[in-house]
Amino acid sequence: MAKDKLKYKYFYRRNLPHLQPIDGIFFITYRLAFDLPRDVLNKLAELRKIFDSKLVKVNEIEQIKLKKICNQYLYEIEDNFLDNSKSSPQHLRQTQIARIVMESLNYNDGKLYDLYLAIIMPNHVHIVIKPLISSNKPISLSKIMKEHKSFTANECNKILHRSGQFWHHENYDHYIRDNEDYERIKDYILNNPVKAGLIDHYNNWKYKIVNNFKAGALSYQ
Repeated sequence: MAKDKLKYKYFYRRNLPHLQPIDGIFFITYRLAFDLPRDVLNKLAELRKIFDSKLVKVNEIEQIKLKKICNQYLYEIEDNFLDNSKSSPQHLRQTQIARIVMESLNYNDGKLYDLYLAIIMPNHVHIVIKPLISSNKPISLSKIMKEHKSFTANECNKILHRSGQFWHHENYDHYIRDNEDYERIKDYILNNPVKAGLIDHYNNWKYKIVNNFKAGALSYQ
């Protein structure tokens, strides 16, 4: 029998490790499909090499900490490129395309997840969600992202009169551990268009969703 790849799992791995604690709130970044430039790939590979050399010298607990630090560095390198890239596709800059993404996120709010934040950048998207519980288990991030990406890819490709892969297959997700972590990520997401030089204040960015954060939403695991 084939494995259900969309079934909830506490931990799974593709190119990146993914952790989904029950009742968790997650910061997720996903981008358009395109190849990163060679210099960025080389920088990522060099960083992995440095951390891999350190991992063999420490115990299992320290390895977990190092891997978390490494993944954060890798994410920051890629996200910095996305913010400043002029050579990557910029489909999400178009109002029609950005609205499709926002409407899809809003549609499943309360059905698959609670949606707290979303920012649609020209070539990538940041969201903060809390998957809902179904049959005593949280709906998997894999299922949530597959449904969202499949629908929006089809609709956006129609508008753009194109075919083929629209979204990059991998997502970056970060389990938000406490209120301090949430506030840091909220500030980062809302100010991403400012950091990228697109606007002077996040209130002026029209491709965003900001919902009330429910008291007690964070669980500490």
